[in-house]
Amino acid sequence: MEDQSNAARGPAWWALGGWAGAVIIAATLAVQAFDRQLNSLSSAHPTDINDFNRWLLLLPKLLFKHMAIHNTRWPMPPVTILLLSPFSLLSFPSAQFVWVLMKLLLVAVILYCGLGMIRRAGGRITALPLLLAILAWMWPVIGDMQEGQMNLLMLAPMMLGLWLVQREDPLGDALGGLSLALAVCIKVTPIIFLIYLLWRRRWRAGAAMAVGIVLWLYLPLTIAVGWPQAVLWNQQYLRVMILPYIFQGAVKVPQGESLPSFLLRLICHVPAFTTYHQGVHKNYFVNVLALSRPAAEGLIRAVLVVIGGLGLFWMRRRLPSLRCPRYVLEIGAVAAFMLWAEEWAWVPDYVTLILTLLATAMIVADPLVRKAAAWRATLALVAAAVLMLLTSDIVKIFGPHAANYGRTADPALLAGILLVLAILTAGGARRSEAVAQEETMAMNPERMVTGGRK
Repeated sequence: MEDQSNAARGPAWWALGGWAGAVIIAATLAVQAFDRQLNSLSSAHPTDINDFNRWLLLLPKLLFKHMAIHNTRWPMPPVTILLLSPFSLLSFPSAQFVWVLMKLLLVAVILYCGLGMIRRAGGRITALPLLLAILAWMWPVIGDMQEGQMNLLMLAPMMLGLWLVQREDPLGDALGGLSLALAVCIKVTPIIFLIYLLWRRRWRAGAAMAVGIVLWLYLPLTIAVGWPQAVLWNQQYLRVMILPYIFQGAVKVPQGESLPSFLLRLICHVPAFTTYHQGVHKNYFVNVLALSRPAAEGLIRAVLVVIGGLGLFWMRRRLPSLRCPRYVLEIGAVAAFMLWAEEWAWVPDYVTLILTLLATAMIVADPLVRKAAAWRATLALVAAAVLMLLTSDIVKIFGPHAANYGRTADPALLAGILLVLAILTAGGARRSEAVAQEETMAMNPERMVTGGRK
């Protein structure tokens, strides 16, 4: 009894220590954001210290003058204008402080839903793989807080929706679909889960998500600013952010960290990065081919289609229930592909990789997975933790241009690829429960007599 009590107390202390560390980090980043904003406002030439600062500047023009959305300075669907509107009541430094601290609550929701899906699926995560997953994930989270981005605000309803849908009852499907729809209306990329739900024949959840997208896009805005303005803003957003990507395949940022950006700088003569020194700028190139821009973007589109098709083929088998480890593995792979297919992405966008990280961590502790697959998953987590560390400022110790070369090599993208490979190769390595029990009995014959109790 004492041993069991100590075993239960250990994880509790680890969790308490982890959350204490998270509170300290978030509070430090909140104070840092407050101070940066205060110094910027006090300077003779205020600058956009992060994305959130830019949105705070645009909010009054959007809310009171109904400014048109005519460029990517407001890259989110228009309903986010209302979601961020309460921050217009605060001073800029206070808004930055609250925005960072609020994200700690979003992190709690995200982890609760992610671990809850694994428990409901009958899986588990042991301490070491969970620690590796958190070490890899913390750098995008810190980046999201520092840059004031929307990724965690999008990820929380996305994770909540996937957790609710896993209940597989009418209420869970309805609420889960609406929650996933809200995520789409904060940042459009989670729409990929609508394709997943329909592919998995979860018609109720898919229908709720489709209807929810329309409701979230138009109902709140119609109540706040009227139907004509709601329609106008959504049309403007569609023309600026969606249609160019769908019909032109435009990669707006070759220096980004999504798969399209990575491929573009390899096969097209575009700058991988540019340095500025004493008024002189210098372009650096890493391309191995020199395709024309239209040809390169057409090839990139084809690559994404092929990857998506292979993913659907991998998920071709019927999934009778979402309350199984296979569901966690599949949404982990889908979340990674969602990142790869983005028009542009930076390290903070990789907070979505938490699904992939948790799915890989689950493989390590799965008794039905062969040892080789579990080792591959462990190595993928170790590699992801190291690669994501290289996205931080620590890379600057390697030289003045190390950060630029590091971003060009795209360690975050490579981390996601390694994790997905571990997931794809784990499913075929699963043994039947009967075989696993036979192997366990062979290794521990005394359990046949004691029934597994000591």
